[in-house]
Amino acid sequence: MKTITILLFSILLNSCGSTQDTKSSLTQDMSATPLNGTYSVTTLEGKATTNSKLSIGFDNATNRVYGFSGCNNFFGTYAVDGDQITFSQLGSTKKMCPEAENTIETNFLKTLKETTNYKVAGNAITLLHNKKELLNGMQASDTADTQKQDNGMSFRYSASTRGSYTLIEIDQNTIKSQFNRSEKATVKTCSKADWSALQDLTDSIDIETLEKLDPPSKAHQYDGAAAASLTIIVNGKQYSTPSFDAGNPPAAIAVLVNKILALTK
Repeated sequence: MKTITILLFSILLNSCGSTQDTKSSLTQDMSATPLNGTYSVTTLEGKATTNSKLSIGFDNATNRVYGFSGCNNFFGTYAVDGDQITFSQLGSTKKMCPEAENTIETNFLKTLKETTNYKVAGNAITLLHNKKELLNGMQASDTADTQKQDNGMSFRYSASTRGSYTLIEIDQNTIKSQFNRSEKATVKTCSKADWSALQDLTDSIDIETLEKLDPPSKAHQYDGAAAASLTIIVNGKQYSTPSFDAGNPPAAIAVLVNKILALTK
């Protein structure tokens, strides 16, 4: 009888130890997986979002969140504690869109503010408010083209003088151009090929030095030419050039500016 009691006690000890080891292993696995990468949003508040091209990306090194919210590119910060997550300092670009896209964007940003926790399973992510699922997404393909399309980048080119006006705004989805202050902007789709070309041209320059570029001519200072400028926004951070003569940009950005102009034709 004593032998049987000792044997049962030994089995119970081993079982408890095994359970603790399993829990410890699960905890280590969860904490060792950083929240990082870009996800294509598949459902928002229980509704499919396939046609909206919504995305959300996480940069674990800087705790920045970014993506496309339906009309504009958005950006902000996030903080994680276990499976708890909070988003803060949310902002976005200022593009005007149809009412339907504005509604999607409003709901998307509202969802981020309401999120309290998250879970990741394989390449899928779910944002929740306690136990209620708010958003589901699938991690984008880890190809160079996808990374280029989902890094929160956009372009803004403007040129104006007393008698002329040009404003061009481009992101991964749309090309918006306006050549007269009194007329509505023209909006068309930005193709994957054109977006990839813009990204390749941007990769070939050092955007950190845009603000230091010297204009090759300065006719814009006395209305001899339209005063132009280029702004590139990457994950919410803006990089802008000083004013330069329209039609004569600094050599470092000349090809990029010409490409932006060509896309409006």
